[in-house]
Amino acid sequence: MHKAEAKAPEGISSSLKCAGQWPVLSLFSGSGGLDCGFESAGFNPLLAIDINPAAIATYGRNHPDATTATLDLGKVAPEAILDLWDNTTGGAQLAGIIGGPPCQGFSSSNVHQSDSDPRRKLLRNYASIIKIFADRRGLEFFVLENVPGLNHSKHKPLLAEVAKTAAAAGFNVYDGVLDAGKFGVPQHRKRLIMVGINAKRYPAARLTLPEGHSTPPSVESAIAGLPEPVYCAQGLEPDVIPCHPNHIAMVPRSPKFTNGSLSPGNSGGLSFKVLAWDAPSYTVAYGHNEVHIHPGCHRRLSIYEAMLLQGFPHSYQLLGTFTEQVRLVSDAVPPSMAKGIAKSIIQTLGYG
Repeated sequence: MHKAEAKAPEGISSSLKCAGQWPVLSLFSGSGGLDCGFESAGFNPLLAIDINPAAIATYGRNHPDATTATLDLGKVAPEAILDLWDNTTGGAQLAGIIGGPPCQGFSSSNVHQSDSDPRRKLLRNYASIIKIFADRRGLEFFVLENVPGLNHSKHKPLLAEVAKTAAAAGFNVYDGVLDAGKFGVPQHRKRLIMVGINAKRYPAARLTLPEGHSTPPSVESAIAGLPEPVYCAQGLEPDVIPCHPNHIAMVPRSPKFTNGSLSPGNSGGLSFKVLAWDAPSYTVAYGHNEVHIHPGCHRRLSIYEAMLLQGFPHSYQLLGTFTEQVRLVSDAVPPSMAKGIAKSIIQTLGYG
């Protein structure tokens, strides 16, 4: 268990600002893409919480210095999260809270949206946790990540409710839609980002969300030259998997993979979207294991190839069953976009 020296909750001290290790609490952590970007910018995730055991196992493997907890944040009181932070970090001084509550209830691709979807409650709980940490620990900032659909008219009142709760807790709130492709990620992937800055501690601070400056790289730049993956099978031994432990793909059973009906860049139908070498990927979001087709048209992408399209470093590894890995890579925040957000917060708050 990671331990940190207890500090008085009076804002980030000068020594901590210069240290480049600003403690954060990670909620709805998933595979840790958001955290990976924040960590590379100088933040230090000390505690990560998610309901999914595969996500927590993955997080622990890639962030070994963090404490992890498998918890349903829809059922745990905010006070319990505060106690858990104190107990696992030794009362470490907290800089920020980062996280992305499950977004399927707000996605435009979800045709079964419902006001009673329990995932809507998770946004309110996230706001409540922010408030209690602000009141009792002087939280410096928070970051909320979600799908752009949350900003549509059907869900906008809920987004406004979250912003209102944060404003009442003393935060200036900024939100916008960012495209991960502009941060060097080889896909078009738009995400809603909300950032809150503690107005009491930083009354003059004004945050500008980063827009990124690059055009999305091509699929070829990310995955060309890799050896062929192995196909998913029971009892697969690690030593037969080339290149990376996640270089595993689904067995190509459909006759479409051999009858010449697929062509690079063909986006017809959700189940058989084919990537093109010279263009960015479609959004890495694979419902029902419908992983995009490799530009060679002979199989679907491997998990590792999808991870590279998300911008994960080679050292990163996803754990769990193949289906769990598909979900983890689909839900991940591209680390380079996360790093851009983190750097904007560092600049705004004057962290050295």
